[in-house]
Amino acid sequence: MIRRSEKIKEGEYMSNSKVVYYNLDNIDEEQAQINLIYGERSNGKSYQVKHKKGINPYIESMEKAINERKRFMLIRRWKEEIKPEKIEQYFIDVDIYKLTKGQYNCISLYKGKLWLSNYDPDKKPQIKRGDYIGYVVSLSTEQTYAGASYLDVDNMIFEEFMARGSYLPHEPDKLMNLYSTVDRKRGTTRLWLVGNTISRVCPYIEEWGLHDILSEQKQGTIRTKLIPTGHLNDDGTEETIKLAMEYCKSTGTSSHVIGTHKDMLNKGAWQSDPQPHLPLSYNEYEVMFRMMFKYQNFKFIAEYLFDYEKEYCWYIYPYKGEITDDMLVISDEVKLDRHWQRNIYNIDIDNITLKRLLNTFRENNIFYSSDLCGTDFKQVIDFEILR
Repeated sequence: MIRRSEKIKEGEYMSNSKVVYYNLDNIDEEQAQINLIYGERSNGKSYQVKHKKGINPYIESMEKAINERKRFMLIRRWKEEIKPEKIEQYFIDVDIYKLTKGQYNCISLYKGKLWLSNYDPDKKPQIKRGDYIGYVVSLSTEQTYAGASYLDVDNMIFEEFMARGSYLPHEPDKLMNLYSTVDRKRGTTRLWLVGNTISRVCPYIEEWGLHDILSEQKQGTIRTKLIPTGHLNDDGTEETIKLAMEYCKSTGTSSHVIGTHKDMLNKGAWQSDPQPHLPLSYNEYEVMFRMMFKYQNFKFIAEYLFDYEKEYCWYIYPYKGEITDDMLVISDEVKLDRHWQRNIYNIDIDNITLKRLLNTFRENNIFYSSDLCGTDFKQVIDFEILR
């Protein structure tokens, strides 16, 4: 399914500066159990999610008994990211005084819980806590939460799910283990993954089979997918969960930055680094050899070209077709097939001419169809290109 996500609520469109702020209501209407929201930085994604799926539900349930109030869980990847000063800064743009009608004026973190609090620098202690509204956990230590009860949690918010640095080993499994700990087979907890358009090489995209959606999705659209859980319903049908992905519409304004990644920061385009492009038009080359790279769910064609001056080079571009039996494939997949190889520089095929050809696959001899193609290729392969 695909639909536009262009509905803008009153107060979220500023006519003076023409800023289109993100509106969570569009993807929320899909009622998906897992929601991935990504786009440009500072467009209001985190602001909307922490209000509408974190703080506001608790505020609305404050008249209920304490054990009946709706709480949420905030997830960060690393333990170092859940220190009080970092988490409290995350909530600095929330007007707690207004939301609680003057009862509290801030949110504080204490012993892994988020508390409605009052801060007064002239008193001892300066922070006086009321009730807690949610939990803060790190995904890197998810196993330590396995025995705890979070039956008061309806929403889990994972910030920066697309990493600028490294991911945890088997990270999607860790997130699902944490989800299982919180949901306890209720099937009512919703997961919100929020991130910037940093890199399409992301373990969640691979693990959940979302590459085809991600590679084609346009800004301002929402796509959904039903993913089987492996469990059979009582009627014998296979159980599925609904996942929704939103590539947020651009704010239409600049972040006032320059440099290599300016399009990502200003427009929400995927982050890419400058890559070498063919010095001549592609039509001026003749294809001498063709093979494929397949890593995770990314597929690339690599062609060995030469021009009228007998200059040879490699040219790489994305591939969306099927892999045929006669293709040489360099991949991280292991298959009992001589056409599937792991090491481009040391293939297990007794063909000296082919080995010499593949040995020309060197950094100063490779060109890409686009900057994004080259960036994806270099990030997804598991070997170092020789110089």
